[in-house]
Amino acid sequence: MPRRTNTRERLITTAAELFWRQGYAQTGVNEIMQQAKTTSGSFYHFFPTKDDLLLAVVDHVADILETDVFGPSEERTTDPFERILAVMEASRRHLVEHDFSLGSPLGSLAAEISESHPAVRQRIAGLFEQWIDRIRGYFSEAGNRLPAGIDRDGLARFALSILEGAILQARVERNLAAFDASVAELRRHFQLLEQPGAFERRRETPTQPSAQPETTTADWRAW
Repeated sequence: MPRRTNTRERLITTAAELFWRQGYAQTGVNEIMQQAKTTSGSFYHFFPTKDDLLLAVVDHVADILETDVFGPSEERTTDPFERILAVMEASRRHLVEHDFSLGSPLGSLAAEISESHPAVRQRIAGLFEQWIDRIRGYFSEAGNRLPAGIDRDGLARFALSILEGAILQARVERNLAAFDASVAELRRHFQLLEQPGAFERRRETPTQPSAQPETTTADWRAW
């Protein structure tokens, strides 16, 4: 994450990186001050408590995701489905660049502090809802490419769940196989929904077990 010269911003960006790499509980105020090259007077001037800094970090990460992920993905293509896949591609690049050591910044924080910091949990939940609204907007832009009866809100939540789950699996397994398989399956899901009558057939036809073709990382190149 970019470092800025402003003391408050430097504290936020330093804390964001430390929280992301080693967790909120494992990061002390003294470590933040040391790495940000500032004093306790400056720290407590801007943030009376560590929790106040945590809330600022959440907002900072949301801004980073907007400028580095969602914004560029929307500029890259006007196709609503490809925009969602572009967001996932950006997450994939991030995993590779950091050798799987860093995952979803807000997902990681939410998993750690959801019970102990309800105000932060609510803030993160609100951000997830904003992203779901945004993805739902993509599906609204798809118009009649999607079946009339499709639940666009449910589809948006499904897409975000695919992304967060794929990131987690990639971090745990230290490879891209599960991530690529998940994204390839989401792409196939979009393609099926675009086929005339596919949604109605899926609702009317009982699910039958069937052999699924093996998915490899080569499927990613279909992007």
